[in-house]
Amino acid sequence: AALAAVIRSDEAMAQISSACHEMGVAGTLAQRTRADRQFHQAILNATRNELLMPLGAIIDSSLDYLFTFVTREANDLRHAQDLHEAIERSIRQKKPDAARKAVKALLHNTDIILKRKGLAD
Repeated sequence: AALAAVIRSDEAMAQISSACHEMGVAGTLAQRTRADRQFHQAILNATRNELLMPLGAIIDSSLDYLFTFVTREANDLRHAQDLHEAIERSIRQKKPDAARKAVKALLHNTDIILKRKGLAD
């Protein structure tokens, strides 16, 4: 996200923003999970980094279950959306340190949910 904040194009930013918006208006768990995957893929693509971009395949396969699980278990989808919007905003405003901090907050939130379910240390 920090790298995307530095080098993203306007087109890449539009894809990030669109996916973030779609997460917020999704009517079903499947729609939200699909938009979540698109959001993270768009961030990877925005980096234009040939080493990072292929991680999108991992997101689509391995993290699909994680995103579905965390979304289903989260009691406060507004909070999760706010965390994603903070990432989107930081990238849009070209603030790499804020983007890094926002991603860490999202990861921390995911960790809390997994710990609550006994799935993480």
